[in-house]
Amino acid sequence: MCGRYTLYSDKQAIEEQFRVTVRDESLLQPDYNIAPGAVKPVILTRGTHDREVAALKWGLVPPFVKDLSDWKPLINARSETVNEKPSFRKAFQRKRCIIPANGFYEWKSFDNKKKIPFYIRLLDQDLFGMAGIFETHTSDDGTDLHTFAILTTEANALMQPLHNRMPVILRQDDYNVWLDPVNPRPEMLQSLLTPYPLDTMSTFKVSADVNNARNNGPELINPRLK
Repeated sequence: MCGRYTLYSDKQAIEEQFRVTVRDESLLQPDYNIAPGAVKPVILTRGTHDREVAALKWGLVPPFVKDLSDWKPLINARSETVNEKPSFRKAFQRKRCIIPANGFYEWKSFDNKKKIPFYIRLLDQDLFGMAGIFETHTSDDGTDLHTFAILTTEANALMQPLHNRMPVILRQDDYNVWLDPVNPRPEMLQSLLTPYPLDTMSTFKVSADVNNARNNGPELINPRLK
């Protein structure tokens, strides 16, 4: 799964990586401990092929939800069944997005002791995009809630000791296909939702301070020596 991630790249890096214009730089405040419920930038297309940066809340709420107080937002969607589940199917077909990230966290328990956090990043690039879907929920009073979920896939060999799932990391060459709101067929999209090559990833222990979502700062991704 993916329950925490980081995004600290600046405006220029975001624009170059995702070929998009960032009009609201306040969306790009460095965040080293992004937790569910946070409002964060995602890359999407809305009705056209032009990319834009939008501020969405992490935790998908489908349009059919009647009572928000009785709904637990969905932070992840399994890529294997995303085109089948009622909560995700329409979004997968028409509302796909990319979530910019510099890395993500996973927790592992050793010998039934307290879980230890690990940080996972790419070796070949500092900034990458995770596959996502988004939705808009409109309340009875007309208030719109814009939300997203991160797609997951089977863990590669590097991630398997930590968890059996990992976020889908897209290759830059696949951004256009993933964001295209009209043309791609489900089988073409599914072909993108594979584990990222393990030889281009790195993982290491970090401080337990990341367990508290209120803690934030670059020290959270420093390797823990013990």
